[in-house]
Amino acid sequence: PPCPPFCSPLALGRACTRQRALELGSMGPLSQERSVRLPVAGGAPLEMEWEEAVLQKSIQLEEIDSDVFLAAKDDLWKPLGARGVFGGQTICQTLHAAILSVPSAFAVHSFHGYFLLAGDADRNIVLHVRRVRDGGSFATRSVEARQRGQIIFSATVQFHKPEPSRGLEVAMNMPAVAGPEGLKSDREYMEDLTNDQKLSARMREFYRQSLARPARAERRMAPPPPGVGPEEPVEHIWTRVSGRLGNTTEIHLICLAYMSDMGMLECAYKPFGGLREQPPDMMVSLDHSMWFHSTTFRADEWLLFETRCTRATAARILSFCRVWTQAGELVFSCAQEGLARHTEPLRTLPLPQAKTAKL
Repeated sequence: PPCPPFCSPLALGRACTRQRALELGSMGPLSQERSVRLPVAGGAPLEMEWEEAVLQKSIQLEEIDSDVFLAAKDDLWKPLGARGVFGGQTICQTLHAAILSVPSAFAVHSFHGYFLLAGDADRNIVLHVRRVRDGGSFATRSVEARQRGQIIFSATVQFHKPEPSRGLEVAMNMPAVAGPEGLKSDREYMEDLTNDQKLSARMREFYRQSLARPARAERRMAPPPPGVGPEEPVEHIWTRVSGRLGNTTEIHLICLAYMSDMGMLECAYKPFGGLREQPPDMMVSLDHSMWFHSTTFRADEWLLFETRCTRATAARILSFCRVWTQAGELVFSCAQEGLARHTEPLRTLPLPQAKTAKL
């Protein structure tokens, strides 16, 4: 049966969860179709073949009990050289589980999570959802991701039934950076590195293996906007999901959550020549918070991520990120703290010399 506009925790129950799963497609592939109808000039739809996003396939959940979901090990992704499952995948699967437990009239607006243990890519992840509160305007969920009976990730997620703002609209302007067209992608940079003789054979092979794996998202670094120096700990990166996503709003929210964990801490290394120049001996995410401001975007279209480190000390990095559409709408904000350990002191870049007038 369809979910009523508001259900008590008991009334919501398994029927509501299953209905939300069917809405999002998580009881099977999110998209069984192999084509998508896109508008073309003149208003007529064009039937075209499309490749379903690898990311869309990798965030599936199976409901195994009331408010208990399984993320199958076959879909888990461990980046090369990483300690465990990519944190962004755990984040978005946790968000997905929470979304499945609320009526569709509610939209996620905030998420606060802690990484507790590295996820094992060779074991299933079981997600337990607890219904903390169901109110008329807000719903709150607590989600625990577990392996071997231990909690590897814990999050509190809050949902809000949309309300009119009555004119209370404030937003930061999008930075004046170059658009994504014509910029080199991250994979193009990696292709260059596979032939860089300054790198060790081991590192060149690392980049070759990385390129051989399917891409879940594409990133293109934009040059700094006017007034931002090369030593400032800020990066501007155009990002989108590789392939085509379905049309449900929730899948785009979930995939944006995934992309928000991509390189959040790297901007702290700008004053030191970049992460590749002076890499840490160990780097892990500690916590991750997200705020969803809008649903009027697609995660498979270009979004501008501005990530800035506001403080790095005591082997911890704190970074904040804002995300705009190409039209300039601020749709998302997030923050992350991570651990970065070094055995050797870092060398800072020399500051640019101020220009002086010649007399």
